[in-house]
Amino acid sequence: MAEYTNPEIDVYDKKILNKNYTIVYSLLLAKDDRPEVKIDWRIYTKNPENPLIRDLIIEGLSLARTQKEEFSSILNSNDGNIDALFKVLEEFAKS
Repeated sequence: MAEYTNPEIDVYDKKILNKNYTIVYSLLLAKDDRPEVKIDWRIYTKNPENPLIRDLIIEGLSLARTQKEEFSSILNSNDGNIDALFKVLEEFAKS
């Protein structure tokens, strides 16, 4: 996604799931050097004055789910030691 400078996004639909969540459907439009990318935005709308993006689903892959699985993997391979996760996050923040 970092390669997409000056992105053009076409929002083409939305689906209200319930009073707390709405899915917004969009396309990151193709350019000569990059393909079109489908992006769905999971928006937390409990407070309509302050909607929050809770997840991005890029080409069907949930970023929140992927991150949760990565965190779980780190914790599982370190006997549930939360400090191991913090260490990985600190190293990531430095890069």
